[in-house]
Amino acid sequence: MFDFMDEMPDDASYCATGPYIPEAIDCMRCGLCVSHCPTYQLFQAEVESPRSRVRTLDKIINGLSPISDSELKHLNNCTQCRRCETVCPSKMAYGQLFDRAQAIQQAANPKQRPTGLAKLGYKFIEHKNALYLAAIALRCYQTSGIQYLLRKSRLLTLLNLEKAEALLPKVAIHQLAKHYPTSKHPRGKVGLFTGCISNHFDRETLLASIKLLNYLGFDVFIPKQQGCCGAIHQHQGYPDTANKLAAHNIGAFNGLDLVATIYVASGCGLMLHEYDPQGFDHPLYDITSFLNLHWPADITLKSPAAKYRKFAVHEPCSQQVQKPDKAGQHPIYALLGKIPGITVAPLPDNQVCCGAGGIHILSHPAIAEPLRDKKLAHFKQTSAELLVTTNIGCALHLNAGPALHKVVHPVVLLAEALG
Repeated sequence: MFDFMDEMPDDASYCATGPYIPEAIDCMRCGLCVSHCPTYQLFQAEVESPRSRVRTLDKIINGLSPISDSELKHLNNCTQCRRCETVCPSKMAYGQLFDRAQAIQQAANPKQRPTGLAKLGYKFIEHKNALYLAAIALRCYQTSGIQYLLRKSRLLTLLNLEKAEALLPKVAIHQLAKHYPTSKHPRGKVGLFTGCISNHFDRETLLASIKLLNYLGFDVFIPKQQGCCGAIHQHQGYPDTANKLAAHNIGAFNGLDLVATIYVASGCGLMLHEYDPQGFDHPLYDITSFLNLHWPADITLKSPAAKYRKFAVHEPCSQQVQKPDKAGQHPIYALLGKIPGITVAPLPDNQVCCGAGGIHILSHPAIAEPLRDKKLAHFKQTSAELLVTTNIGCALHLNAGPALHKVVHPVVLLAEALG
């Protein structure tokens, strides 16, 4: 049945938990994942497909044979979008297997761990106070004229910082309050997860979320002790650090008597949902799911400006890996449908990753940028004026593309429609 079975050794004890990959068991090599894999779509090569990478994961996890430099290269080309999981008939836990393999690789090859600016970047997102100081420095960089001068010079290119700098949005440095009380009839208390990147680089979305939640009658609490969700560390092979960050966040929100903890970035949300199931003592919700669930029938929204009447929706991979609502469609469409005078449609080929993939934007620009450009070409075909998405990483990546209007989170549009 499986064409790789002839590669198995006679000693059946080589893998006590399954015939090929522990926990995942059987890759059927049916090929259903191939059309959803962004790197296969880009290169049209079997070595860039999930089913080929599963072989490499097997070698790393089970240690049966060494992997070649070529195999490792093709494995690391993976954007970790996990779209293959959503169509796999064997329910292959590709994301978990990839994370395990990364951790094994990092432990076995300490000399290959990040150095210099990359190492500094990990420390910034790991330590909240350090990130705040970095945000202040970046804000000064933006407002002092230094950014303008450096962009005019060749120094950013010479330092290999041009692509990273192009992702930089307006940086927010003022601190959010611990509590935003509602002026409406109170319906409960919710916690807002701000994470690391969103807290300073997507403040507009956080403030819009607070406004909407307050308007619907919810008190919003923002624990100061919270920090990075740990996704980047987890997916790059540092599970111990990721677990520490998870425990830190669980401790920050538990005990606050909340009806829910709400996140605005789907990438963070996916990681939060994959914490220990016994971790949070209240439900987790994407902001769009929570708003759609509690949206009152008597709210009248205003039409947007005349130039913004057609919206295209980019569905992040982290959103698609999570289950949609009972209607089979993400609540983002129902929410935006409440704004009068607009049309909303999914971006063509939404099942294919935009290339952002956490730090994949920076580590593999030769893959990330062509995938982004395909998304922007699809956006142009829609004749939409705005591109909407629920993940900060996708938004930063797409905004860095050529000739594109601002990419926005749907809650920003809803907050503006409130007037």
